[in-house]
Amino acid sequence: MAQHFTARTFAERHKAAVADRGVYLRDLGDGMSELTLRGATTLLVAIDDRLNQMAVSTIDATKEAAAEARAAGEEHEADPRTRQQVRADVLCDLGLTGGPAIDPTHGVDGKTSLGAIRARVQLVVTADTLAGKDDRAAELVGAGLIDADTARTLAGDATLWDRVYLDATTKTVTRVDQYRPPAALRRMLQARDRHCRWPGCHLPAIRCELDHSVDHALGGPTCESNLCNLCQRHHSMKQFTDWLVLQLGAGIIQWTSPTGRVYREDLPVPSVCFTPEFVAERPPPEHPPPF
Repeated sequence: MAQHFTARTFAERHKAAVADRGVYLRDLGDGMSELTLRGATTLLVAIDDRLNQMAVSTIDATKEAAAEARAAGEEHEADPRTRQQVRADVLCDLGLTGGPAIDPTHGVDGKTSLGAIRARVQLVVTADTLAGKDDRAAELVGAGLIDADTARTLAGDATLWDRVYLDATTKTVTRVDQYRPPAALRRMLQARDRHCRWPGCHLPAIRCELDHSVDHALGGPTCESNLCNLCQRHHSMKQFTDWLVLQLGAGIIQWTSPTGRVYREDLPVPSVCFTPEFVAERPPPEHPPPF
């Protein structure tokens, strides 16, 4: 909230600051120097994360090689380097042997650089900022504030969004869901529904689309009790006509036509059902065995 009391917005200050990005070399003596990279937080956090992953992979590989050598009766010295030393060595290798794989940006940190990030980014941003109604700063969790343009670029390239529910009093997170169902939930609903849940339609569920009975934009959760499989045609009819849908629980769906007629769609019953084998108790013997 402090940005509201400054002469310039966070976006304006970031635009000026990013123009000062660069790489600086400083002599430390004893044959050592320090190379400092100054740039946008989003890119540097991604670089730091990648160095961590590559360093851990390198350390794990050397440990596995040492274990295999010992198992074969061969002598093998363990890698004496610390993680920070491996990070430094990896960065030197990348800087000396790698070539630019993306177009350089000019003036600001642009989409070409952000497009190279493959890390999972946790970003907290308001709906108004995403929609371009304001340029308030967003929070890159674990790093700090980033400018609105960068936040919109990252959000636009994301394949999954998490919607966060906050307690109105404490402002703490109470629940999180996402628009796109996870793979496990999608498979379960395909097995449950078996086909399109529109009355009378039997297109297989694997050819259908998952639909929120209560629209996600209106607060409908992404969960078993608010999702069902609909073919593309009936998905469009439910969305763009006056048909109404209500989930009654246990997979039972109630449809109401524009004329007010009600249809109940129960879950399909499998033709083949596998149940645990019932083992009957053996009756006691007529004559107890002798001791």
